[in-house]
Amino acid sequence: MIQRFAKARSHERQGDVDMTQGSIVRHLALFALPLLAGNLFQQLYNMVDTWVVGNFVSNEAFSAVGTVTPICNLLIGTFLGLSSGAGVVISQFYGAKQYDKVQETVHTIVTLTLLLGVVFTAVGILMTPAMLHLMNTPENVFPESRTYLTVYFGGIIGLMLYNMGAGILRAVGDSRRAFYFLVVATMLNIVLDLTFVLLLGMGVEGVALATVLSQLISALLCLATLMRSDSCIRLERKSSASTRMC
Repeated sequence: MIQRFAKARSHERQGDVDMTQGSIVRHLALFALPLLAGNLFQQLYNMVDTWVVGNFVSNEAFSAVGTVTPICNLLIGTFLGLSSGAGVVISQFYGAKQYDKVQETVHTIVTLTLLLGVVFTAVGILMTPAMLHLMNTPENVFPESRTYLTVYFGGIIGLMLYNMGAGILRAVGDSRRAFYFLVVATMLNIVLDLTFVLLLGMGVEGVALATVLSQLISALLCLATLMRSDSCIRLERKSSASTRMC
């Protein structure tokens, strides 16, 4: 029995939280606060972009970025929902101590995210003009709105991987590290926005590029955390994961 307990505990390291032990209220508060703050921080990408172009580019650029805000928020909400659904599956296996299922699910989720990223990128870029026409985008801001969305969809894999990675971490009770990564990415977005617009004069294209690069950094931080984890959410090459006792 002691050996079984030790083996089970070996899966619960580096930020994993057993929320059935200790104060339930404290666990819920520590878990929920970074989650709520993270949802707000994800909206800051587009808000910062709008502020920067509104103050340092032109009124047309301000309108262009503001026009695509509903589309960006819709995508963020969609990926948050998908990551939450994936997290439910992982957390069920994790709570049942079926650690082999946890690792299998983690690898399946990441693989599907990469495949969906290709699909969303291609479809998004192709559908950008149609979406803007459906929103009755004014002709004077249409080109810049199209530029922003094209760059945004071109780097949407970063947004998807971050949310899925964060969902995996939250599934084992760790909502703080994903939030820290998001804060870093948000601060980086501000710096890159100002750099691309003020120093390089890139306008709308610059703020869009700053956003996708920042989202990619947050995704890489999440993936690096999963790859370096010593618990059953560790992300490995399939050949290694299939034989590793997590």
